[in-house]
Amino acid sequence: MISTRGVLDPGRAIDLETARFRLRSLKPVDASERWLGWVQDPEVVHPANAPVRHMTRQELAKYIGSHDNYTRYLIGVFDKASGLHIGFFFVDVDRTHDTATFNVMIGEKSFWGKGVVNEARAVLIDYFFDKLGMAKICGGPLSRNFPMVFNYKAQGWIYEGTLRGHFKSVVDGSRLDQLRFRFLPHEWRAVRDKVRGQ
Repeated sequence: MISTRGVLDPGRAIDLETARFRLRSLKPVDASERWLGWVQDPEVVHPANAPVRHMTRQELAKYIGSHDNYTRYLIGVFDKASGLHIGFFFVDVDRTHDTATFNVMIGEKSFWGKGVVNEARAVLIDYFFDKLGMAKICGGPLSRNFPMVFNYKAQGWIYEGTLRGHFKSVVDGSRLDQLRFRFLPHEWRAVRDKVRGQ
């Protein structure tokens, strides 16, 4: 049953599993050289219009610690077979309006194109609707990020519109369009069994 209000204690960490992956709230001790490598790689960060960053492990740990598991969630994706940390979801929650906005980065390139995002995101959508009582879940890929747009469409998200020239490119200063997608609880219920993991 999808509730209308959150039922869990504020600040409660997330720990979920799919067939192939474990998803859990990240902690400062999860800061790693592997993760630092992701944020220094243009192929990883530029599709999301994020700049290349040269951070220390301490700076990364501080960033991780700024997420409170109430309005800001940073959820790691771990390969169950190897235990490898391969990426993360950042979820921004508006508790006044019960909305959540999802963003994702898969840093390990060997896992690209293998259905990681939609398999992992499906259990998070369930959790944010069923356990946290969200009324709407949103996503906003750049129109040029074709793999991410494909994932949204394959998972059945509802297209709401395009924000023209909404962002300035961190690479060349050009204007970038953002697509807006959503799920309301009944919309997710209507498609989740058909598209889970696609």
